[in-house]
Amino acid sequence: MTRILVTGGAGGLGSKLVPRLRAGHNVRIGSSRPKPDDLASGLEWAQGDLLTGEGLAESVAGIETIVHCASSPFKKTWEADVEGTKRLLDAAKAAGVGHFYFISIVGVDRMTLPYYKAKYAAEQAIEASGIPFTILRATQFHTLLDAFMRQRFKRGPFLFVPGAAKFQLIDTSEVAAHMAETVKDGPSGRLPDIGGPDVLTGAEIAKPWLKVSGVRVIRVPVPALGPIGQLAKGLGCCPENKFGVITWAQWLEKTYGRSS
Repeated sequence: MTRILVTGGAGGLGSKLVPRLRAGHNVRIGSSRPKPDDLASGLEWAQGDLLTGEGLAESVAGIETIVHCASSPFKKTWEADVEGTKRLLDAAKAAGVGHFYFISIVGVDRMTLPYYKAKYAAEQAIEASGIPFTILRATQFHTLLDAFMRQRFKRGPFLFVPGAAKFQLIDTSEVAAHMAETVKDGPSGRLPDIGGPDVLTGAEIAKPWLKVSGVRVIRVPVPALGPIGQLAKGLGCCPENKFGVITWAQWLEKTYGRSS
């Protein structure tokens, strides 16, 4: 059985991935947090900090495959997603890790949004590391857009929505299932992109979210200018590679218990 470290293994994607990997692998969860008291039997826990490098050598010790899910889209993104990935790669190389699997985003090589630029820089570091790798690009997660709108809501009573921006939202459970299946193939380079079932505009995403989330704000349409204009061109979508089947409406109903 392969020994796999899942960074961000307690996060939104990682928590969906870890149970799927346990059937055929020995799994170690990598996290910046201390080991919880209720860790499931049979799982390992390793505390390591991508921002400082502390604990990373211990986290990768004895590991054959790293699945790198840890990410920080809203704060210290470059430090965590780029410099932190480089620290993890250095530790992995020193430990003789034979496979580095990275989850990235569709369009990172075509767009200049800061988070996308960080993901692309991380991809480039992985490709240059000399460690055999797999990179899977997926479209935006339902959970990411949900969190983004909640972050925006905290800033005031208005939710500014780039109505023409296009998204192809996909469920984390479907991405996790695909990752668990493809990690078994070993290092595969760049895999085909995967996306959700529908391409929706920002307006089509925000309207039902406001209806079910209980958030009381005024939705203000704004033009998709600058880097956001790249989303309006569909550069973050891959409609030719629809993979997921769970729609935004279905996710909202499951998450908030209300139909949109």
